[in-house]
Amino acid sequence: MILGDVDHAVIQNCDPSQKDRLTHIFDKTKTELNTMQMVFESMGIKVHRPKAIANGEVKTPFWHSKGIKIPLTPRDVILTLGNNVVETASWQKERMFETYHYRDILLQTNSPWVSMPLPRHDYSSIDLDIVPNQDPILDAPAVLKYGKDLFISAGGSHNRLGVEWLRNCFPEYRIHQLHEPFAGHLDSHITLLRPGLLMTYHDPDLLPRFFKDWQVIQVNPKYDKSISKEQTLIDHKIQDDDFDNTVLAVNTLSIDRNTVVMYDHYMDSKHVLDQFAKHNIEIVFVKFTYSHFFNQGVTCITNDLVRDTRGLIDYT
Repeated sequence: MILGDVDHAVIQNCDPSQKDRLTHIFDKTKTELNTMQMVFESMGIKVHRPKAIANGEVKTPFWHSKGIKIPLTPRDVILTLGNNVVETASWQKERMFETYHYRDILLQTNSPWVSMPLPRHDYSSIDLDIVPNQDPILDAPAVLKYGKDLFISAGGSHNRLGVEWLRNCFPEYRIHQLHEPFAGHLDSHITLLRPGLLMTYHDPDLLPRFFKDWQVIQVNPKYDKSISKEQTLIDHKIQDDDFDNTVLAVNTLSIDRNTVVMYDHYMDSKHVLDQFAKHNIEIVFVKFTYSHFFNQGVTCITNDLVRDTRGLIDYT
């Protein structure tokens, strides 16, 4: 797997008044990510880390930016489909060259490796309340994977051209379009723990029909939302700005059918612990103090490149 990292160089491209605070946050986060790497390695997982690249001004024929987003969330820009690795095209222009942080890692894989076309992001005369259909756009977490079935977010982090690109390049998959309230990145709405069991903060009656017979571990979103609403966006190159709709407890990393990784914020949540115990699932807790500041869950900051599977499974 890839485990993300912070890049101190980006601080020079942010508000100078935030320099000391950001330096403290980055220092502590780097230490905690290094500890997290040791936890994953103790579970027999090979862990790759991103490589720092020059983070200065970026110019294209259509826009310019003061820098590139930090490589904290490989899940957002790399979509692993079976034995295929896809570099996706994000709606956020600061992420266009983010995958260069992971280039040396991807060169080590033996997997088929493709990239979506680089979007122009030429939005000078376009309403940006929605992701326009100018070029194919698809954040990787807009896709929820379940064997042969792929579920696509209701919107906010992809467009129609992005879904068509995915359908044309990977016709072996069945694509299901979800609707509200399942918008944005789906890993903060639903985590599939194993066939027949999922985790969500939504009322089970709102779940897509595909999952109507599944058992549900349900978390209360109030804890996460109370902390998230206190956060302030400093810079898009550092944080995810969707504080209103992210519930980090759901953003849980499934290692196998009986093991998940969660942040230690939830160690005292008896309601959550009892539900996992009922289903004989062990929780491995890791520390990530500023998770709500970054607005990123365990799934976001990791990306499994290779899993022990039996090929493309049709679970239906």
